Amino acid sequence: MLPQIKERTAGLHQYGTAGGLAVYERLGNLPLKNWQQGSWPQAEAISGVRMAETILTDTYACGGCPIGCGRVVEVGEGPYAGVRGAGPEYETCAAMGSLCLIDDLSAIAKLNELCNRYGLDTISAGGVIAFAMEARERGLLDEGPIWGDAQGAIELLHKIARREGELSWLLGEGVRRAAEKLGGRALDFAMHVKGLELPMHDPRAYFSVAVGYATSNRGACHLQAFSHLFERVLTMPELGYPEVLPRDQAEGKGEMVAKLQNLMALFDSLKLCKFVLFGGVTLAPILTWFNCVTGWDLDQGQFLRIGERIFNLKRLFNVRLGVSRKDDWLPLRLLVHRRGEGGAPDALPPLGPMLADYYAYRGWDEEGIPTPEKLAELGLTDL
Repeated sequence: MLPQIKERTAGLHQYGTAGGLAVYERLGNLPLKNWQQGSWPQAEAISGVRMAETILTDTYACGGCPIGCGRVVEVGEGPYAGVRGAGPEYETCAAMGSLCLIDDLSAIAKLNELCNRYGLDTISAGGVIAFAMEARERGLLDEGPIWGDAQGAIELLHKIARREGELSWLLGEGVRRAAEKLGGRALDFAMHVKGLELPMHDPRAYFSVAVGYATSNRGACHLQAFSHLFERVLTMPELGYPEVLPRDQAEGKGEMVAKLQNLMALFDSLKLCKFVLFGGVTLAPILTWFNCVTGWDLDQGQFLRIGERIFNLKRLFNVRLGVSRKDDWLPLRLLVHRRGEGGAPDALPPLGPMLADYYAYRGWDEEGIPTPEKLAELGLTDL
């Protein structure tokens, strides 16, 4: 199966995760200007294709991986000359690039390097910088970078990491706390779920993402369901999805997200890379591998039940901390404001009905709390 995976993921090896960035812009999936804008011609300038043409020097792979999507880059000229090391992934190119309207790939490589050195998450860092840019534009901040200001973004990142100045203390704990401190209109453009900044996939382009972000146990996360790829290229016959689902269809998306969250809980527990799905790996061979390694003889239902138990256990922890339906929501901007142009100009995800579908399939009550019957079914009654 390794040769098959390698063949089917050749593009991912050649251009990395940012290879499809310009395509995502055309589809309406790439977030722009803190989720305000619908299209951006400069997307190609920060894509994996442009990276391969300019600053890419090598690729690397995790141990034993046939894909090798990792990038090694070096900036040879300009104000950021000397930057070398791991190249920016799609999420970083989008968070530090399109989200902030920064179209300088070398500057994005520098921001990526700084995040790696400081130990900062690039998605959250990009979300915070974009929030600061919008706050500055709206007159809520007197300092900080403006849209497209790469050097200003770099300087702000240094200050946040080192906690230098009042602005760094305002922004250093994320957009939710920053918006709470600023108050008023700032709450309207703090783009987070449960305090975690949004990944770089727009729920207005892929409706399942709305449910996935809203219900993810750690806050907005594209990897806990990985569902947007099943609305674009992936199928999973074993889960009842022999064909790609329409991305702007709401019906059945709650159930779909729940099923995929259970599956991805298994991926994470088994330390499986989700990119093998692009190589044609489905549930059946994964289960075969699992049974061979463990000596067990689980069927598909038993295997998926493990993933369901994991996801519900995490939910129970959150419930104990006060999480309920009120927290399973999205920033209003994504529910009522259309992108206006580009690949998904008029689409708005109907989160309410999809969330109801999700809760019903999960066996949770209307407040998003697992029912006693579901806990008994999963062997979690002592919790």
